Amino acid sequence: MQTLIGIFNERHNANLAIIELERSGYNTKDISIVIKEEKGIMGAKGGAVVTDAALGASAGLLLGGLAGLLVGLGAIILPGVGAILVGGPIAAALGLTGAAATTISGAATGVLAGGLVGALVGLGLPEEVAREYQKKIKEGAVLLAVPAHSENDTQNIKEIFQRFNVDQIRII
Repeated sequence: MQTLIGIFNERHNANLAIIELERSGYNTKDISIVIKEEKGIMGAKGGAVVTDAALGASAGLLLGGLAGLLVGLGAIILPGVGAILVGGPIAAALGLTGAAATTISGAATGVLAGGLVGALVGLGLPEEVAREYQKKIKEGAVLLAVPAHSENDTQNIKEIFQRFNVDQIRII
């Protein structure tokens, strides 16, 4: 099985891609998303991991497909970066799902900062690409990762990403 990873510089385009993926039969539970929470709604100081209900306020910032992915979404709040919202299999890899809402120390924050890069490397991205993606996310880009179960899926997902102006696509 392959996974397609797309970086969208515009949230609106990522949103449209998610809606089209859902219309095409892809389960949103299988779609990973990593997005920076830009409005500072989270209100936490230092590093914290927050899940589900605490992110409800962020739902108003997103439309359609992105809002639908808020269910089960977790957040890492990193000094110097801000709140990074993470959903899908990547969130599970970081332990950000379920009732795992905890406050973490500054030292643990550094581990989590590397955790996003580590999760992306774990998906099969080279470390330098994972670091580049983390930088793009910090700048406001949206990362989507979608598993493809066949060559037809791979082509379909790629076409959907391209239709909605994906900046970069990686197949891992």
